[in-house]
Amino acid sequence: MIPLFDAHCDTLYRLHTAGGALRANDGQYDLERAVRFAPVAQFFAVWNRPFDTLYPIFKESIENNADRMALCLNADDALAAGEKGLLAAFLSLEGGETVDCSPEQLEHARRKGARMVSLTWNHDNVLGGGVTGDGRGLSGAGRLFVKRARELSMLVDVSHLTERSFWDLDEAMAGTPYIASHSNAKAVCSHRRNLTDEQIRAVFRADGFVGVNLYAAFLTGKGPAAWEHVFQHIEYFLSLDGAGHIGLGCDLDGCDDLPEGMRGIQDLGGLYNFLLRKNYHETLIKDIFYENLKRVVERVCGM
Repeated sequence: MIPLFDAHCDTLYRLHTAGGALRANDGQYDLERAVRFAPVAQFFAVWNRPFDTLYPIFKESIENNADRMALCLNADDALAAGEKGLLAAFLSLEGGETVDCSPEQLEHARRKGARMVSLTWNHDNVLGGGVTGDGRGLSGAGRLFVKRARELSMLVDVSHLTERSFWDLDEAMAGTPYIASHSNAKAVCSHRRNLTDEQIRAVFRADGFVGVNLYAAFLTGKGPAAWEHVFQHIEYFLSLDGAGHIGLGCDLDGCDDLPEGMRGIQDLGGLYNFLLRKNYHETLIKDIFYENLKRVVERVCGM
């Protein structure tokens, strides 16, 4: 079986807006398809709605699918879920607005199970700058928010930050690992959502993680994408000594245009086999597909 630990999907928001159930639906991600991988783990993002609006969908999905998934708070939980053949379900927050940019509300979400948080989505907020905003850095409130996230042993995600906010956060993390859950390499595709070489190296220096995003616009800039384009980003990350720090942040149910042949989670085996054909050692591929993200979760979120 192919292992899979993906750092980002927007399926909770899709279920909220389009209806359907996590067990089986006509979107890009559901349990019936995800459990074809083993072990399998997923960060489900709360995005574009307050935490308490989308959290019930996550909670009910856990309760209604005890034969398919289990809430996980750390790497030990993921291991236990895998041994039972269950999907290890983690919860993340995409944008401080989901918790009213409040350390107190962040604690509330953490008590409910959230283990990853990003300060912004694309837009500026009171914590700092998003990539479509005015280029601002972290505010004083943003630095306090980061401090509280670290104290709560939560992963901090930089995927949507401005460069100035990124570097402010890098300083505030003080060597603690942080991640870019769904971002690509700007040197390969010059999109504002992608990371510069200096940013990539900083994440790696912090012993963090970058999840390769499968959205075609972040892979090629324009036009269709293929597995070859995903491979080019992976190759570039590897050229920057990223072998222990890269993985997948597919952004499923958060983007329309995926690589050719990729309709949903069920097709990720195509990328696994493509990398085998590129003469990648299977150990490296399994690190990319599962082990690298598991290691960071283990270090930051505890056992």
